[in-house]
Amino acid sequence: MDTENVLFTENAEAQLDDLLWRICEEVQLPPTRYEQAVARYEAVSEWLEREGSALRDLSPSIYPQGSMRIGTTVKPLGREEHDLDFVCEFQARSNSFKSPHQLIASLALRIRQHETYASIVELKNRCVRLNYANEFHMDILPAYRDPLAGANCLVVPDRRSACWKPSNPKGYAKWFEQRCDLATASKVTRLLARAEPIPLQQGLNEKETLKKAVQLLKRWRDIRFQHKPDLAPISMVLTTLAADRYTGEISLAKALTGILKGIFSQIDTCRPRIYVLNPGNPLEDLSERWDEEKKYRAFVEGITELDDAWETIVRTRSVPRLSQLLEDLFGAPTQVALAKQARRLQELRENSNLRIGAAGLISNSLTAGVHVRKNTFHGEK
Repeated sequence: MDTENVLFTENAEAQLDDLLWRICEEVQLPPTRYEQAVARYEAVSEWLEREGSALRDLSPSIYPQGSMRIGTTVKPLGREEHDLDFVCEFQARSNSFKSPHQLIASLALRIRQHETYASIVELKNRCVRLNYANEFHMDILPAYRDPLAGANCLVVPDRRSACWKPSNPKGYAKWFEQRCDLATASKVTRLLARAEPIPLQQGLNEKETLKKAVQLLKRWRDIRFQHKPDLAPISMVLTTLAADRYTGEISLAKALTGILKGIFSQIDTCRPRIYVLNPGNPLEDLSERWDEEKKYRAFVEGITELDDAWETIVRTRSVPRLSQLLEDLFGAPTQVALAKQARRLQELRENSNLRIGAAGLISNSLTAGVHVRKNTFHGEK
């Protein structure tokens, strides 16, 4: 199939949006892995609460945090296992544990008492990790409520500094979902655009634009820093920066443009560095790793490159060139997404049934959007 002569519709922005959606489809965590992770953490929770557990009286409660909680997980790059983060919240007073190390050690000890978990437990700085070979890493962060800091605020252990650190995963998730809801005013438009769209992975067409934007930023991060992972910005920092600068766009391409411009502008105005605080608990500096100048400098260099590349992408009208630019940013899923889009667009063109929805999504709905004539669009601006 000659993709250069087939792919572009007369609405390049709509086609870019659809292609970005398809890249998200390829990079997000498969539903089977999600279900597997849920089963795993429910089993650990049951073990901690079982009769005979030294932790039972502290009423441990495990729940997801980070990307799994807010729906922004991405497949790992170049390896089978991915990281999933959970909190194990104890109903305990601040004096129940003498030190941060004691809290982590108590959790690790109980988990190791299970014959299945004993050989896969790893003690990290702030969490207990379970290494499920060829599946995922389950990081369990022990915590207890901080009554002085407000609803859902926690303190968590940090063995390296021998200190308790503030946190609030639930508060963060609530704030993030509120940022996603900025698009609510355009809900009717979004629903029209969803009428029989190009087939997507189940659930992705219901995922808010901001969540997909975060997935793409995290995939870019993995590609950009794959050879220097210690310099890569952590997921929560990228997520917070993106959410804070999102203004409710339905178009994924427009959302990314606005987010990148917002971050780039903040870099210029914040000295010596950007501080990214947890909106659910401003005492938690999510960007504390940027106290190391080389890590912050690496982020600034990376985001500057991304902003320049993105400006080029939104102006590009040549399919081969667009394909290469997107692959540079997001890797191999770009080619898979492009091939799927090409097949679908060709099918719809042959049936003279291709339309662009109001939100910029390609559809075969007879009631939504504007009809697209056969392709006559080849060049690049």
